[in-house]
Amino acid sequence: MKESLVQWTLLQNLKYLSQSLNFEIARKKGQEITTDFGRIDFILENRNSNQLIVELETYLDTKNKRDYCFNQVLNYKNVRFTEKTEYCILYAQETNRKARSIIGDFGAENNILIKTYSINEIKELYSNTVERLSLSFGLSLPNPANYTICYLRWLNKILKPFYDLGKKNLNRKELAFYFASPKTTNFRCYLRLALDFEMIDQKNDNFSISNEGLDYIQNFNPEIEIANNLSSIDLTTEQKKIILRVITNGNWTNHKVNIYWFLRFLEITNGEWIPNIKNFEDHKLELANGLFKVNYKSRTMYEFLSFACNWCMELGLVDRIKTETNYDKIFLTPLGIEINNIFSLDLQLKKSRLNLNFKYL
Repeated sequence: MKESLVQWTLLQNLKYLSQSLNFEIARKKGQEITTDFGRIDFILENRNSNQLIVELETYLDTKNKRDYCFNQVLNYKNVRFTEKTEYCILYAQETNRKARSIIGDFGAENNILIKTYSINEIKELYSNTVERLSLSFGLSLPNPANYTICYLRWLNKILKPFYDLGKKNLNRKELAFYFASPKTTNFRCYLRLALDFEMIDQKNDNFSISNEGLDYIQNFNPEIEIANNLSSIDLTTEQKKIILRVITNGNWTNHKVNIYWFLRFLEITNGEWIPNIKNFEDHKLELANGLFKVNYKSRTMYEFLSFACNWCMELGLVDRIKTETNYDKIFLTPLGIEINNIFSLDLQLKKSRLNLNFKYL
């Protein structure tokens, strides 16, 4: 099990971490803090403002790994954020007996706390944590699904024929006016987008524009009249409002579910990373697959996260901070927090209706 995955699991389960360290954690003060003396895995604090600087390891069976660990924690002793600071090595108790004895001697000689955790327990705790964090207040939502839709503004292309013809009902050929053919995958993807965001209704090969769709095309960006590429025209503020109204109406269609799951991903990762490369680290892929209950390859997961992020950025729900690493940072805007709260409230109300107790009647 990767060290970073162990760290994520421990920091999501502070009670277990407190027991492992014999340290009553009041708060996490920092994580992966870069200093002149190395990168500190995490810093914890108790109610008395005593701090514990932790060097986290998995197995320390080899001399090279132990030497690296020992040097790291000795360097950390040059770092002190408060007068009441202790230093600790936290490693897997499944490390062999001889190595455990060496580590214990090092701790005693250098006034370093030595603590252990169980890798087997962490594996089980990881599964339980992912399951807990992916719960939808007792309701079963569909798993997210990767589509080839990069932006919500692509709705322009599929809805423009209603605007051009001034009609509320179109056949498939009319609706596909801006596509090579109504039989193409491209057209079907755009159609799915319009259906899921409730802009149009379908009955066999006939399509009618909904009230939301009418509002959408009546608020087209003026550039739509002269644009060569309809999919490139940005959403107007009014169009964003219409889409936000649709995604919060409690009707969980596939594309809207993707937005919900992306916001959950953001909560669980604290916005600390989103891949900007197609082949990213296995342990991060494992975390995302566990949350979404899918088995995507790294490229597919990269596309899903990127496209869902684009949708949320278009609507003003998140901002993305570009970095020079393989991962960007991302955070909820005030509007994103409000929308996330609406999602949670809607799911809670649906659960309450399902579990309504009639015994008092």
